This record gives sequence, structure tokens and C-alpha cells, in this order.
Amino acid sequence: MIKVFQPGYYVAVHENPVWREKSDFIIRIYLEENEGRNEWEQLWVKKISEKKFSLCCIPFFAYNLALGDEVRTDSNYVVQGVVQASGQFTFRAWFGDSTNQVAKDEMLRKLETVGAFLEWSSANLLAISAKDSNQAQEVADYLYARENAGELTYETGRMN
Repeated sequence: MIKVFQPGYYVAVHENPVWREKSDFIIRIYLEENEGRNEWEQLWVKKISEKKFSLCCIPFFAYNLALGDEVRTDSNYVVQGVVQASGQFTFRAWFGDSTNQVAKDEMLRKLETVGAFLEWSSANLLAISAKDSNQAQEVADYLYARENAGELTYETGRMN
């Protein structure tokens, strides 16, 4: 079944994409149906060809995508798949009802120190991109420790 975006659907937006200066186009990816309404994520991209783009943001909700991936779309500019993976790794940290700003600030400093890219979806949801497997392991180990300390919940952006 082909998913077509309609006005009124929920769209997760990227207000501050990490590679905003590289981007020149916006596409969408279908996420899921929730309570009878389709949900989408807007993605900032660099246009490579009519239906091929490079991601300039870190996906907040879409799985199996990463910063810098080349994707193909249909004629409605809806992502159909990854053409070439960038080698970046996507993580998401959810702070939930945490009010521990000190722990959050400490985590941000640590992630910036290791060179990870960061993009906020909201005050409680942070998307993180690691440039390679070594950096990804360092980020994963740190997030795992913070999760075990009860400061956040995290996940990776790949399901396969």
C-alpha cells in the first residue's frame, strides 16, 4: 500500500538539523499509523538527483536511517529506501520525566567531547550520530551506563 501524506497528519520536524548549511530540500518518511492517523517525519536533505538525496539531519523516529545516508524517494518525495549507507550510527536518548539538569548537561558535554553530532527533538528527546563504529561503541557504552543509573532510556536507530 502506497502511503501519501495528507494535511492534518502528524509530522515530526527538525528545527535545527545538524547539517542545515548542506541541505537544500525537505522530504518525508512514513513512520506508522497511530490512532487512525498516519505519522511522518520530515527530513532535511541535500538533493543529489531527482529522486536521490543525502540526509542532513539525525532521524528522531525513523529506523534504519543515519546522518549522511543516501536515500531514494518516490515522486511524492517519500523515502523508499537507503541507496548507500553513510557509516554513521544513530542513537536516541529519552529523558522522560527527568528533572536532573546536571546529569543532562554532563551527558551533553561527554557526547560533544567524543565528537558526536547532537540534535534535539524536544526537551526530553535527543538524537545522536556517531561517525564510525569506534565512536558508536563509546557512545553506546556511555548511554548504557547512564541508562543503568536511571538518567535516561536509549535506543539505536537500526533494527536489522
